[in-house]
Amino acid sequence: MPELPEVITIRNDLRASVLGKKVVNIKKVDTYKLKPSPKHFGDLVLGSTFDEISNIAKLLLLKMSSGHYIATHLNMSGLLLYNTEDLHTKITLEMDTGDKLNYSETRMFGYFEVWSPEEVERYRRKQGKTPLDNNITSDEFVEKIKMRKSPIKTVLLDQGIISGIGNIYANDALFLSGINPKTKANDISKEGLEAIFKNVVLILTEGILHRGSTIDRYRDLFGKPGIHQNFFRIYGKKDGKCLNCGNHVTYEKMQGRPTFYCENCQPLNNQIKLI
Repeated sequence: MPELPEVITIRNDLRASVLGKKVVNIKKVDTYKLKPSPKHFGDLVLGSTFDEISNIAKLLLLKMSSGHYIATHLNMSGLLLYNTEDLHTKITLEMDTGDKLNYSETRMFGYFEVWSPEEVERYRRKQGKTPLDNNITSDEFVEKIKMRKSPIKTVLLDQGIISGIGNIYANDALFLSGINPKTKANDISKEGLEAIFKNVVLILTEGILHRGSTIDRYRDLFGKPGIHQNFFRIYGKKDGKCLNCGNHVTYEKMQGRPTFYCENCQPLNNQIKLI
């Protein structure tokens, strides 16, 4: 699943590629339904230019000169492809420059649809700040998490608390912080939570510099894989050894998500608060 670094990589590429260009034609496969309706999609996109590209956590927003937005969430297997396409392309936006923006999806969990400004704001209100937002501080991060009774990895993945942290980056940030993913958030010291914030920011920033992680289907806007998978600290190292101590990496699933940790470097009770 594309996580925040992948979404930001695509967002930045879209800004450099489509801003100011006008949509002059829309093509789609017969089985794909345009939302909110084919007429509304066409009326609000066709003839409009791309005015602004932004994101709310993992949601990409392409603001059109019509005042509405193309909202696209790539979810498990979606791709946005510029001047390249694949066998799973569902929608193509053709521009006045001859360029093409394609939305490709295999599992149909993602979406590519037109939203009003009001719909965008409703979505925004449901999302927490991301660790990369300019206006979030370490203290605010700690305040949002310190009273939670769930395991810290579960808390980090709750998009209503802090948005944009996905499973890959949560695993590696907790490893760098020396904190077991099963430790309850409210049992972690202030220093431990501050370390998590610092390392989440570090790992997400690295992911952006490496243009995302390609494990399965993810590609950037130009159809190229990211390389961050070559720099994972512990994620994906099932049956492997810890990079720090050489201990066997433990693998299990938490709420259905692959979870990796070192029992030596991330002992379960190493961050219990002193009472």
